[in-house]
Amino acid sequence: MRTKSLFAGALIALLALPAAAQNPPQGTPTRIRGTVEKLDGQALTVKSREGQELTITLAPNVTVAYLVKKSLGDIKAGDFVATTSSKGTDGKNHSVELRIFPDAMRGLGEGQYAWDLMPDT
Repeated sequence: MRTKSLFAGALIALLALPAAAQNPPQGTPTRIRGTVEKLDGQALTVKSREGQELTITLAPNVTVAYLVKKSLGDIKAGDFVATTSSKGTDGKNHSVELRIFPDAMRGLGEGQYAWDLMPDT
């Protein structure tokens, strides 16, 4: 009887581990749009688009992404792209921004979800 209980407990623990690993870390990520004012070691100072000066402590393994202005002519067949859109009066989504990602980012963040470019995008 005790062996069955131990086996059942071990089986439940093994099944619960993958589910626990899929839970997101505590805390809600915050997007900050603005202009980098200063980088001092791991302290990044940003002037937000609302005008606030924010200081962010960066993790030692931080990854940075940035935008470079491109034209429609820079888009090639097979590029990994994303668009930000807003719903028009006709009920259809209309693109207000298009991003060309490096191929190494292919498959990351795919899908349709709310974005913070402007209200209702």
